[in-house]
Amino acid sequence: MGSISRIVSMSRKIIKPSSATPPSHKRHNLSLLDCYANNEYASSVMFYPKPTIPSNNISQLLQKSLSKALTYYYPFAGMLKDNTYVDCNDRGAEFLNVRVDGRMSDVINSCDNDRSGKNCVFPQGLCFGNTSDSFDGRLAMTQLTHFDCGGIAVSFCFSHKIVDGYSAGKFMSDWAAIAKDPNHHAITYPQFDGASFFPPGIHDAGTSEVNSLPEEGLVQQRFVTRRYLFSASKLNTLKAKIVDSGSGIVGNPSRIESVSALLYKSAAANRNNTSFRPSTFTLFANMRPPLPLNTIGNAPGYISTSIEEEVDMQLPRIVAELRKGKEKLRNRFNTVDPNKLVFESFELMKEVGQVYNREGFDIYRCSSLCNFPFYGIDFGWGTPQRVAFLIPPCNFFVLLDNQNRDGGVEALVTLEESEMTVFQQDQQILQFARPI
Repeated sequence: MGSISRIVSMSRKIIKPSSATPPSHKRHNLSLLDCYANNEYASSVMFYPKPTIPSNNISQLLQKSLSKALTYYYPFAGMLKDNTYVDCNDRGAEFLNVRVDGRMSDVINSCDNDRSGKNCVFPQGLCFGNTSDSFDGRLAMTQLTHFDCGGIAVSFCFSHKIVDGYSAGKFMSDWAAIAKDPNHHAITYPQFDGASFFPPGIHDAGTSEVNSLPEEGLVQQRFVTRRYLFSASKLNTLKAKIVDSGSGIVGNPSRIESVSALLYKSAAANRNNTSFRPSTFTLFANMRPPLPLNTIGNAPGYISTSIEEEVDMQLPRIVAELRKGKEKLRNRFNTVDPNKLVFESFELMKEVGQVYNREGFDIYRCSSLCNFPFYGIDFGWGTPQRVAFLIPPCNFFVLLDNQNRDGGVEALVTLEESEMTVFQQDQQILQFARPI
């Protein structure tokens, strides 16, 4: 980073829904999956080159369109109560208007790793992980950041209690559509009906067995993030290599299967250049369908595979295990019957918790945001030059469509610092991806 950017001015407003939430919608009950979600914020930021719109107009446009968007997404303007429901009281979402004394290019180049860069573009005081003591009940915050060069960043932070990645992407897309066209009527009305599919309280007995994702090494280790671009052509080469491996166990692997398997294999195999260690890899899946596409809230599935012997750390085998897990997940959740959905979700969470607590296993996780609209979010001044996220400090991969949305994949790889040093030199990674 050329220099550490610092905030030189800040204004703060509370943006309320443009229309009052009717009494019939004042209580939004959390689903079973919402109840088990932790309090951390799902946070994303989009960087835009210098817009042609004056900065004051940008702020007013975002505030006005946010107010209208909150009418559709009314729980986001409420307050969490007792980890049971959201009081949809139209309290509003916090909107920060910030000016910094740095260039956008410097922050973009450092935002994946440098905490000072993130501090410039995200609201302060966000909690990570199961830190319920630091969560004050706010469900949504946004920040508009102006840089010296004229570029801007728009960030939004949602409590994981009410959104997953899909829900966050849908809100951002709808908000941008309203900003671009105030008469926009093409919104597929969001439904806050997760509790009808995953009713809470049905399986209270034994819920202590459901373990949250462990937060290993949050204090003891320093984690860093690097970004890689897998072009569409390199992805085709990677897929062909997997198919032509001679194993015959994988046909036509998807880009998500291929990239996530390669990242996991390289990270686990190169861990500190030490002898082989068993590991578990989990790929988070979106459960829409069978849930309707406009259902807002948490609807995650989990696809896991474990490698206990070094001989099994092979790309075709990992991809085959992911494919098998995906089919198993589809078979388990091939219904919208709430009794079956809750039972299967509860059992799946227990299974994942048990896998994560296996002694001596390293843990790697991957969340795919591919096919979500992040690089297509246009408030009226074009699409983002870069999209970034606040990523938990653990072995974590985030995948999203590349900026051109031409079939390529951007991968944000987070590893412990010493492991990243080895990972960056992995020739198999560099054969199919380039650092960006």
